[in-house]
Amino acid sequence: MASHSHHDFDAQWWERHYQDAAGGPASQPSAQLMAEVAGLAPGTALEAGCGTGADAVWLARHGWDVTAVDVSPTAVRLARTLAAPGQSEATGRISWLVADLTVWHPRQQYDLVVSQYVHPDLPFGDFVARLADAVAPGGTLLVVGHDDRPGADRHAADRPPPAASIGPDAVVRALDPEQWDVTVAEARTRPVNHGPTQLTIADVVVKARRTPAAEAR
Repeated sequence: MASHSHHDFDAQWWERHYQDAAGGPASQPSAQLMAEVAGLAPGTALEAGCGTGADAVWLARHGWDVTAVDVSPTAVRLARTLAAPGQSEATGRISWLVADLTVWHPRQQYDLVVSQYVHPDLPFGDFVARLADAVAPGGTLLVVGHDDRPGADRHAADRPPPAASIGPDAVVRALDPEQWDVTVAEARTRPVNHGPTQLTIADVVVKARRTPAAEAR
C-alpha cells in the first residue's frame, strides 16, 4: 500500500471515525458481499473489519456462524445495538470481538474470510497474507476495496485517499498460486445515494478459493 501521508489508519483513527458516525443511518449489507457469497454453502465466517455490523448480520441470517472483528470499540458497540432488534436468531450466531487485525491471531481457520474497505496501518499485501492464513483449506477469501485506478468514477466528496485504495494486484500478489485459485479479480461500480444525488462508486473485488490440499503457512 502507498504511504499513508496524512491518513494513518491506526486504532485511534478508526475509533474517531465511528464516534463521528454514531447516530447516523444504519448501514446496509454490501452489494459485493451479497453477490459473491450467496452461492456458498454456509459454515464459519470471519468478518475482518465488521464496522457497524450489517454484513455480519446478513451472513448470520444466511446460516453462517460469524466472528465479527473490529479495532474500534465504538463500532462493535454500535454493531451489537443495531443488530439486536428482531434479529435474535441470527445474532445468536455472531461473536463480536474488539481486536486489532494487524496483530490479532484467530484461534481457528474459517470457511469464509471477508474484508471490505479495511485500510490497515501496514502494507496491504501483508494484511492480505494475514487474512489468507485464516482461511481453511477449501475455504474462500473475499476482499473488497476502493478502486485505485486514476479517473475511477467517484464524486469528489466520496473519493478515498490513496492510502485507502487498492487494485486487484495488491490482493492477488499476496496469494500463493500453488495454494489459491483466484476466481474474481476485477473492478466494479455500484450506485450509492448521497442525499438526493445518486453517485457511482468504484470498487475492487477479489475472490479466491484456497485449494483443499493447501497447508497452513
